[in-house]
Amino acid sequence: MGTHLVQTDGDFETDRSVSRAGAVARVARVIDYLFGVLYTLLLVRLALEFFGARGGAGFVKIIRDVTDVFYAPFRGILPTDATLGAHIVWPLVVAVLAYMLLHAGIRGLLRLVARG
Repeated sequence: MGTHLVQTDGDFETDRSVSRAGAVARVARVIDYLFGVLYTLLLVRLALEFFGARGGAGFVKIIRDVTDVFYAPFRGILPTDATLGAHIVWPLVVAVLAYMLLHAGIRGLLRLVARG
């Protein structure tokens, strides 16, 4: 089976590189979705902590249980501040930022793989 040329945006590429780029794009979409879910869960936890949600409430327990594995490496890294009844959980902020950097690094690696 030979290699065929495929025209994409005025450029000619082999069909093999086009299929690799398509596969990498699908993987990137899945990774973006998973990181989006992670960001959402961590930010919900941050908001619940900020507003002082009761730890015994079912929803709060679920969010804590789901996010604990992702929050654990950052727990205790910085102190939590309490101002006028609001709690700023700095380790959660650090966790979100760290996962954003990891996400950006993975996306950069996928771009390199897509280019071949």
